[in-house]
Amino acid sequence: MPAYAAGPGVVTGVVRDAHGTPQVGAIVQLIRADYSVAGQVFTDDHGRYALPHVLAGTYGLKATGEMFLPTLRENLHVLASSHLVVNLTLNTLYEAFRWLPVQTRQADEPKDDWTWTLRLSTNRPLLRMLEDGPLVVVNDGAGPALKARVTVRGGAAQFGDGGLHHDFEVEQSRDDSSQVIFRADLSEAQSAAIGSVVGYEQQLAPGRTFMSVATFEDRPEIAGGPNQQGFQAMMLRSAQVMNFMNAVQLEAGTQIEAVHMGSTLVAAMPFASATIHAGPADIAYRMATSPNAQRADQIDQNSSMAPLVAEQNGRLLVEHGLHQELAVEKHTGNLHMRVVAYHDQLDNPIISAGGTLSAADWAAQDVLYDPATALMQVAAQNFEGSGILGEADEKVGDGVWVSMSVASGAALQMGELPVSSTLASGLMSLRPRNSQMYAAAINGKASHGGTEWRASYRWQSADSMTPVAPFNSGLPAPYLSFFVRQPIRYHHVLPQGIEALVDVRNLLAEGYRPFVTRDGSTLYFAQAERCLEGGLSFSF
Repeated sequence: MPAYAAGPGVVTGVVRDAHGTPQVGAIVQLIRADYSVAGQVFTDDHGRYALPHVLAGTYGLKATGEMFLPTLRENLHVLASSHLVVNLTLNTLYEAFRWLPVQTRQADEPKDDWTWTLRLSTNRPLLRMLEDGPLVVVNDGAGPALKARVTVRGGAAQFGDGGLHHDFEVEQSRDDSSQVIFRADLSEAQSAAIGSVVGYEQQLAPGRTFMSVATFEDRPEIAGGPNQQGFQAMMLRSAQVMNFMNAVQLEAGTQIEAVHMGSTLVAAMPFASATIHAGPADIAYRMATSPNAQRADQIDQNSSMAPLVAEQNGRLLVEHGLHQELAVEKHTGNLHMRVVAYHDQLDNPIISAGGTLSAADWAAQDVLYDPATALMQVAAQNFEGSGILGEADEKVGDGVWVSMSVASGAALQMGELPVSSTLASGLMSLRPRNSQMYAAAINGKASHGGTEWRASYRWQSADSMTPVAPFNSGLPAPYLSFFVRQPIRYHHVLPQGIEALVDVRNLLAEGYRPFVTRDGSTLYFAQAERCLEGGLSFSF
């Protein structure tokens, strides 16, 4: 009798549109050779889907979404006890005809195997009628290997991200197993600032992926006191993902960061995880040492590229620590639930502030100042604590998802201060206390017009200067926030690919704590500053 019996396989992936945006609430169907449906699921609020318990055989995979043509991938060979990753791209009718005529579809059609967070389509679509009637887009993999996007944005943004920005993004598929990405950010603040990102991804073998991202930032406007001006940072992130059969997934990676302003600071911050797939539930252990670098599929996210750095007595400090969590996730139809128990040890947590800095505190070199946004960053005292987090996401309509989160854990809180004190004494008044967090978000895509939107509210005590569950990057921004991406079309006069962007965070300016220094100047500490940003995006 054999010691191991082969079981069913698993098919997972992400559904995106031609601009690389994950599609919420898309229908993914597993199709048998006779075009009958073997399984059906909806994508979650990150565009992800999972089809467990798939018997060995050859299938097609069909994705359907509002305002898109259905997309079909054919000749997928699912082996016993295998884990197959298939990511799909939804196209509009215009995008499908844009690339016609096409080459004859080959029998050894390559996989649409994208694993990055923001990924543009590199597949040339072929229109085809299925036997059951609907028109679908079948990708043959012979399409253009290069896509680009230009974004112009500006407004009252966050620390180190103020002024008018010109963002450029280029992504190229070199072959079926490797991807290259390049981004550049040219900022027109009080002095020219530059940011750039270069990324690479390689499929090493079935079930194994290596990815790496390098970044460089030059912010000449940021100052660290009267004698230190100009901030440069370099960062290298790399990660590897390994899948074993359909039961275990391992991730390991690291972030190496070098920051220079007067002196140079170099730090290495590793992360790792292990996930066990147990039927409809996943059990995962995760370890991370920086809130910015925790998962392999998120190392190229723009929102995590800014270094978490402050200054103390003229010496650079980087926020780091040790985060450990044990999580259980379960998918039931349209409902996704997650419970996490965690323990955090955080060193040099970064606190944001605005207002007027006193001459004495400025000379003490305990703060980084950004004149483009009139914001400051300071380092608070170290703390640690344990907590628990619960999340639930559910599809409630066509393309609409609602999520709820609640957490309890340690956070630094600022109590009542004397009428006047120094910045150092104010930071020393921060104490770790058990706090609660409640969050709700709703997001979706309008059936008519293609408007993508997200509205959220995350409440935490106004005394809290650090978030509860600081390593959970999936939580909404603090307090009332919303994001809108609106395609702009005008009677075929404007070219395709033009979108308007609006991003507003902490709209009501909640959670600010006033702090009066001895010379009468006032600072306002906040867990998150109000941010108002808008722009235009052009995709090619």
